[in-house]
Amino acid sequence: MLVRFSKDKTSPLRTGLLVGDRVHDISARYPTVARFVAAHPDGWDAKALDLSGAESHAAASVHLGPPVDDGASVYLVGANYKKHAEEAGLDVPASPVIFMKPTTALVGPHDPIQLPPISSEMDYEGELAVMIGREACRVSKEDAPRYVAGLTVVNDVTARDLQWVMLGKNRIVDWLSSKALDKSTPVGPGVASRTAGADPHKLRLTTDLNGQRMQDGETSMMVFSIWELIAFLSARVTLRPGDILSTGTPVGVGGFRKIFLKAGDRLRIEVEHVGVLDNPVTKA
Repeated sequence: MLVRFSKDKTSPLRTGLLVGDRVHDISARYPTVARFVAAHPDGWDAKALDLSGAESHAAASVHLGPPVDDGASVYLVGANYKKHAEEAGLDVPASPVIFMKPTTALVGPHDPIQLPPISSEMDYEGELAVMIGREACRVSKEDAPRYVAGLTVVNDVTARDLQWVMLGKNRIVDWLSSKALDKSTPVGPGVASRTAGADPHKLRLTTDLNGQRMQDGETSMMVFSIWELIAFLSARVTLRPGDILSTGTPVGVGGFRKIFLKAGDRLRIEVEHVGVLDNPVTKA
């Protein structure tokens, strides 16, 4: 699994490979995640790579950050599961609804989700994300699988009380205020290689809040497949190695049941064959 790590939370993040219970430092050869996935766009087998000269650390002794380079593009998809659209009171979109987050919104797989003082209605959204391995511009749906190097997990934490604003007589989404808040969005624990063999459209996704199951879905339930999303997005912007695309959340978010995150909560999001995000919740 491809990770970004540091020996402590104050040191700069380095590129590493998590193999078993050891993190191997590969930053001398691959100083960024983008450089690594560009060199291995079809995925990788960590055990087949030459790690003999790489310094290694016990995984339990290091801090894992989000496995995304600072400044990478982070794309997400709204209402990409039918029942989630219905619970939000929305029609299923006729075409993908794409928005972005800055990397300042991201935190690592065990870091606290920080609740900002401007929102009292923060909500979780467990999601599967893919990492781009090749530059993608105007890619067809049929060719799209060639552009995914790996898979990761995202918790698209959303401020429900900041999500909608009025523009004249029209209600529109304020993507910045609701989705891009500092240190609110866990990603990780790392990037699992596509060569692991899991079909990204047949993965179980679960979210537990304080030990209670809140979301339990399968990625087969997406409205638009990953390949359709890549084709749609790459027709509009060039995707670069190291960019990620998070593919939407299944039914079961808290906000539409008036269940909002509070300091002291704990969230656990798992996508089978990919990884687990396990994050505490604190006030910013």
